[in-house]
Amino acid sequence: MTAFIDEGSGPPVLLSASLGTTAAMWAPQRERLREHRRVISYDHRGHGDSPVPPGPYRLDDLTADAVALLDSLQIEEVDVVGVSLGGTVGLALAVEHPDRVRSLVTVNAPVFADDPEFWRRRAAAVRAEGMGIATAGLLGRWYSPADAAAPSILIARTVSGVDRLDPQGYAACCEAIAGTDLRDRLADIRCPVLAVNGLADAVVPAHHADLIAAGVPGARHIALPGAGHLLTQEIPDELHDLLLEHWAAVNGKDAS
Repeated sequence: MTAFIDEGSGPPVLLSASLGTTAAMWAPQRERLREHRRVISYDHRGHGDSPVPPGPYRLDDLTADAVALLDSLQIEEVDVVGVSLGGTVGLALAVEHPDRVRSLVTVNAPVFADDPEFWRRRAAAVRAEGMGIATAGLLGRWYSPADAAAPSILIARTVSGVDRLDPQGYAACCEAIAGTDLRDRLADIRCPVLAVNGLADAVVPAHHADLIAAGVPGARHIALPGAGHLLTQEIPDELHDLLLEHWAAVNGKDAS
């Protein structure tokens, strides 16, 4: 069973995490949203307290896990917010299960693997050498230079937590990324979509947010100067405001 945290009450929102992190990464969003929303954050398979089935994994597997979680909680329709791999899962949910996704916000989410072989090599290296190969230089890749230079307690815990992941599960998720390409499916998405990217992101190139904005009918795109990959932790107040604005537009009224 997928590990999850279920907090608050109100319209449900599903928070889908990045590769290498768990539901704990969403602490700033959970704190802000649970006052007026039902907030479900969860661990992808192979991460945290979720099961580690044999790999390789596919994006379809991660998507099916999210749907099974919603089914178990008897949630028919949900607003989805996903960062990095979690945003890719959100896109796949909107493509394959349009009746379940009321709206979607992606944050630094890849639409396809720019270099599939990189991710296959990463998977092989982690299986052979352990998680240390994945954590080297991670602080500078995940965060803007300012936050990497003076990391908060949450940022330090998020980075150190990667060492505690199961290498097999992490590697299998790398293989899911390697096999992902949603470029030809973006036009099938019908829910309101906001694509957010940080211009200081050293992991996912900005052209992915451009692809979402151009490919999804009616999608909006906001680029944030100075923000890094896990901007969810760097600028939580600014992101919170963007979420409320997006949901208000979806509902035609204040969604806070």
